[in-house]
Amino acid sequence: MRRRGRWFTGVLIATAVLGVAAVLPLPLYLVAPGAAIDLSQAVTVGTTAAPRDRFFLTDVRLIRASPLRLMLVLFPGVTVTSADAVVPSGVSGQRFEDSMNTAMTHSQSTAAVVAERAVGLHVPLPASRVEVESIDAASAARGHLTVGDVIASIDGRAVHAGIDVREALARKRPGAPVRIGIAGTGGERVITIRTVLLGGKTRLGVMLGERFGPVRLAVPVHYSIGDVGGSSGGLMMALRIYDGLRAPGHADARSFAGTGTIALDGRVGQIEGTPQKLIAAKRAGARVFFVPRANYRDVAGERELRVIPVDTFGQAVRFLDLAGGNESLLGRSRDKSATSE
Repeated sequence: MRRRGRWFTGVLIATAVLGVAAVLPLPLYLVAPGAAIDLSQAVTVGTTAAPRDRFFLTDVRLIRASPLRLMLVLFPGVTVTSADAVVPSGVSGQRFEDSMNTAMTHSQSTAAVVAERAVGLHVPLPASRVEVESIDAASAARGHLTVGDVIASIDGRAVHAGIDVREALARKRPGAPVRIGIAGTGGERVITIRTVLLGGKTRLGVMLGERFGPVRLAVPVHYSIGDVGGSSGGLMMALRIYDGLRAPGHADARSFAGTGTIALDGRVGQIEGTPQKLIAAKRAGARVFFVPRANYRDVAGERELRVIPVDTFGQAVRFLDLAGGNESLLGRSRDKSATSE
């Protein structure tokens, strides 16, 4: 009986330890391959029929790490990153999720405007601005910026979209000074703050959100994408809308996937989780993967499908039009003339 009692106690202790290991949160996130959403069905463009081509928006899964969940890094494509690289310090989970949902909504509007203007439809550019949504506890901007401030310029260059800030920071090192212009009723005031290192990258340590004026499309666009947030699907949504509006110039169905933010002027912006999204594209059976040029180094060694690095929507469209039914451009060929200007 004593032996059974010790055995039973040992089982209880082991169970308790495993339970704690499974739920004890760590200041880390696991980044895993997510879904590949078929935009051919999830995006409706006016009364046009679903296109023959398939366009996949790729996503990542973010999993809060625990001691037991860390074993997931043994699976292909799963990596670990610090919590501050995902959710700014001091921002609640609900507030972060709301911000990501808002970013998706604005990304959808931007994609529709860019695509419809690309096919020659009359769509006015909406007024846009960039606002401070939250400030990280580690940011040097604390005490200088406040939530709701409108970022008008950075280092003397006008800011109309988040990509303007990201491109300026890409040229900075952690600790470098940055001149921030803040719009106000009395005009623009300029402050100087230093960048910080967060999540292994140079950042201001603030969460920024884009705000638009009214968007007036020539052709209505409707989305049923589901529970996906953020702005990194902008490029693929714009390509899906563009393809739906133009007359098809090929007979065979093609399959494209990709990632990248998109600005009203067509610039394609850097994203996170490129390797994980590439895996999602492969699982969906895509043959071409569009990626922001700034992220190309993350997947430059890929050989199973064609990787197309782009800086602008126009470059992606030119590849789309050039490919047509040309199988050689959809295969593994590394011909640079089809991937850059």
